[in-house]
Amino acid sequence: MKGVIELLKAVGIWAAVSVLTMGVGLIAVAIWAGLVFLGAEARARKALAGLDDVLMTGEQASARAIQARVFAMFQRRAVLAITGSRIVMIRRGLLGGFKMTDMQWKDLKDVRLEQNVLPGLCGSNLAFDSLIAGAPGVTVDGVPHATASEIYAKAQYEEQAWEEKRRVRGLEETRAASGGVSIGGGLDGGVGGGGGTERMVAEIERAKGLLDQGAISDAEFQEMKAKILGRA
Repeated sequence: MKGVIELLKAVGIWAAVSVLTMGVGLIAVAIWAGLVFLGAEARARKALAGLDDVLMTGEQASARAIQARVFAMFQRRAVLAITGSRIVMIRRGLLGGFKMTDMQWKDLKDVRLEQNVLPGLCGSNLAFDSLIAGAPGVTVDGVPHATASEIYAKAQYEEQAWEEKRRVRGLEETRAASGGVSIGGGLDGGVGGGGGTERMVAEIERAKGLLDQGAISDAEFQEMKAKILGRA
């Protein structure tokens, strides 16, 4: 509904202006419409091409889009792009200049896609939440739906890929903190042939601690336990 609401707001504002100025405001409406819609396609192409100016050397945009006009009746439309390493969003100033916001894929916490009513006119809304505390994230309303879906699919892939990387790193750190347990090698400074019963029990208890923490699976625990007992 966001797009429809924005459209109704714009119509309401100009209708009010026309009524309050006894029709004189229609001249302002005509001027505004000319500035907004005449040459809009050429300006959109220029804005999309301008994204290349903010990309790093060797970086390429795999998808790019410009905001639907209905979301920018009284301002310039935002531009969005994704690359192999990040999300880039540019909000252009009414009188020139721009403000760029970007987010690395590794910092992506969650991505959301919302299709608006009248998607052909209003597109879809994208929101990217950041893992970094206090970071505002990136939000763009009115992205053409086909491109929004493409960006969403890429973001979902990156979100899951980085989540798996963080999970694996967490397991490695947990194992290291618990004494360096590894499959096939036992604990660092292993028992050695004929080690005492107390040390063997301690190794099994440490392996069980890893199992309880979720750092290893039950199958891994059983394998480690068998190796420890086999060395005894």
